[in-house]
Amino acid sequence: MAEAKNSVVEELKPDTIILGERLYEAAAELLITKAKRELLIFDPDLSRGGYQNLKCYEALQNFLVKDKQNRLIIVLHEADFFSERCPRLQDLLRAYSYAINIYVTDDSARVAQDAFILADKAHYLHRFHINQARFKYVLDDEVATKPLLERFEQLLEATSSTVSAFTTGL
Repeated sequence: MAEAKNSVVEELKPDTIILGERLYEAAAELLITKAKRELLIFDPDLSRGGYQNLKCYEALQNFLVKDKQNRLIIVLHEADFFSERCPRLQDLLRAYSYAINIYVTDDSARVAQDAFILADKAHYLHRFHINQARFKYVLDDEVATKPLLERFEQLLEATSSTVSAFTTGL
């Protein structure tokens, strides 16, 4: 098992275009573990990237427990996958509601069909189209990360609702 993990890591070369769902999930985990203060995630629905997996949950939890000032902001087009298939992420949202914000975009932002993770304004993982596992990740490059950071801010401005940690009812 350790050999398989090492071969995946060896295939992940920063600043190159990489193909494959398994590699995309490994790169997402790498970016999450690289974050020290802030994680910004844009994904149409979180159905790709391994967000429902235990590894991702543990990486996000480790990020959140490092420091009470750490922040995770997620922007989605649709929250159904999160609500129905990501119970671990829901647990994190309940436990760390002070540190996690999840937003849902309005119709004007739905044209965005890529996905990306930004860590500390210096590292990124960018999936060029959600339906194709072609991506690139870059480490320690604030200049290269800046355009995606600006896009994230635009997507955040185009949100119409938030996802709550708690359900309310009568």
